[in-house]
Amino acid sequence: MPKKRAEIDLTIHVGERRSFEWYWAANGTMPGLDAYEALSERDQDDFLASVIHWGRIPVGSRPLQTRINEEHDNPPVVAIKAGKHRFSAFREESGSTWIVFGHYVKEGQKRDKAGDRVVRRTISARAEYFERVSKGKYYERN
Repeated sequence: MPKKRAEIDLTIHVGERRSFEWYWAANGTMPGLDAYEALSERDQDDFLASVIHWGRIPVGSRPLQTRINEEHDNPPVVAIKAGKHRFSAFREESGSTWIVFGHYVKEGQKRDKAGDRVVRRTISARAEYFERVSKGKYYERN
């Protein structure tokens, strides 16, 4: 059962050039955070290492492909890597914060159907995110 979350749970990492936060669903849950908390400590550390790496590299530079992979180009969706685990993320409008939405396990060389579903759900979540932000209902919870 997904946990209800609060604003204090949002921030993953604030880097020199990029920040990262969990996607906060309209029902009050953070599916990416739930998946992260289910990982081993080693996989959690690997995820955080990927985020920290990407948060410090200069804008316009490409992150290491062992840490970040482009999953969809329009709209941009990336996978933040932690071993065989992938966390899908999209960029908020200003471009400096990435919202981490979903999780899947990559078993082979290519992304499988489960990964494809997570990318599609991430694109839908992105649209919902922008709609809720534009109405002032994403960060403000009443």
